[in-house]
Amino acid sequence: MELLLRCLTGLFILISVGCSQERRYVYPMDQRLELQRICRAVSSRNTNRFMVLLGKIYPLNNDGRTAALEEISTSLEDAGYFCGTYRFRNAPCSVGKNTLIDQTTCSYSR
Repeated sequence: MELLLRCLTGLFILISVGCSQERRYVYPMDQRLELQRICRAVSSRNTNRFMVLLGKIYPLNNDGRTAALEEISTSLEDAGYFCGTYRFRNAPCSVGKNTLIDQTTCSYSR
């Protein structure tokens, strides 16, 4: 009987503590949505890098030839961009590495 009472008390404490935090949904920023839209179009050209110049999108390949994507344009500022998870500061490091591209220490590794 005492064991059952302890189990019920422990279960009650876990339920009351676990449900006390309010859940919130964080909406993605417009710039992030725009970047995802462009990355889908650029990845169809077998690359994960692109350049924006005067609203036109130029996928960057290693072969040196670039042509603007005719079907879409963007409002992102003129710059070079990358697609993928390595853009995030808290991304996991590759196997055997403990620093990110910007030479900061990884928060966790695989």
